Amino acid sequence: MNANIKKLNRFTTLPFVIDMLRREKLTLLNPLSWEDYNDRKTLEVYKAKSGFESVYVLCLTHENETIHHWNSYASGTAGCCVEFSPFKLFASLERHNDIMHGKMDYISVRDLREYPTESIPFLKRLPYRPEREYRIIASGSNTQTPAFDIDIDLASIRRITLSGKLPNTTFNSIKNMLYGINPNFKGKISHSTLYSNPQWIGHFD
Repeated sequence: MNANIKKLNRFTTLPFVIDMLRREKLTLLNPLSWEDYNDRKTLEVYKAKSGFESVYVLCLTHENETIHHWNSYASGTAGCCVEFSPFKLFASLERHNDIMHGKMDYISVRDLREYPTESIPFLKRLPYRPEREYRIIASGSNTQTPAFDIDIDLASIRRITLSGKLPNTTFNSIKNMLYGINPNFKGKISHSTLYSNPQWIGHFD
């Protein structure tokens, strides 16, 4: 494990969080549905060169929350950020075959060269560098489907942060609902203050 990684954040939406808590699984998706064709192409090339029939990816970030992460991956009132303990999450991943994970390497177009096949899924164009992405990849010989599940220990989830666009009463209702889904989840549930931070507002008030 990279000792420099203190947290891994997954920006997603409430239905995926509910499913994760209920089934104790991470859902990796087929990258062919991604909007970024550059990124899709590298995964297609990796799959072809490796001889796999299927490839699935889950994208996280080792960066703190930013407005970009919320707007791009967790916009609206259903947006959520799931913070994982890297140590505990990686321990869950080690129980599965054909899974690799690592930080992305951001490359300028003018610096492109030949790369080892196993590094291709971890390459991305330089303009995406602020995302500080960490990627989990599952590959196999089964026919490609829209999604692939990985068993995880819910103890790896430190915190679930719900959208700051939620009214407080709605936040409290959803918080109570999430805690009632699975007694194995012991992490914290918080309300994002990105759009309204009491400490910031109080300083200028």
